[in-house]
Amino acid sequence: MGLILMVVLKVTSFTKVIQVIQSCFSMQTLRQIERDEYNPFKFYAITLTFFFLINLSFYFYKLNNTYKLVFIESQSSVQFLLLFFITMLFFTLKNGLARGLALFIGDSKLIPEYTYSSFMITQTLGILLFPCLVMAELGPFNNMIFISIASVILIALQAFKWYRGVMFAFVDNKVGFLQIFTYFCSLEILPTLVLVKFIIEKY
Repeated sequence: MGLILMVVLKVTSFTKVIQVIQSCFSMQTLRQIERDEYNPFKFYAITLTFFFLINLSFYFYKLNNTYKLVFIESQSSVQFLLLFFITMLFFTLKNGLARGLALFIGDSKLIPEYTYSSFMITQTLGILLFPCLVMAELGPFNNMIFISIASVILIALQAFKWYRGVMFAFVDNKVGFLQIFTYFCSLEILPTLVLVKFIIEKY
């Protein structure tokens, strides 16, 4: 599935995909895409998001398959589908929470800007995870080598996403530390803790 999506993206939206990757590391490109009225419902954006969800779910599946954490008695395909559903639900609710928080506190700039930047980074993450996961599944080497590389990429981009969010708050919007901490607790930390607690208690 992932390989098919990569081929589709290369054939239909290669230039756009390159721009998304560049926007992850270049504020100038990020602003340029924003000025061009980026639409998350365009074909390439939906495909990249779906590609990210598949790759992240497969990453969780490989970890779960290695350490036997949850859904132990389920078949491999069922495990993956369950993890895919949970991952998709988590990011859907998280995006809805961000939009709701922005409306509730009347923030029309910082949270939407952070959400938009995070969207670009997560789409890039899906692309970067793909070769690691392919090698972990099909390569002749120890799969934990590539799972570890994928973990480093995941952690690094997550940290970078938070760093960029802090820069948006401090530099562009002059937001205080307490407000930044509240935003991160609401948008990043709290949803993750709730998800982990739910999975551990339920399964």
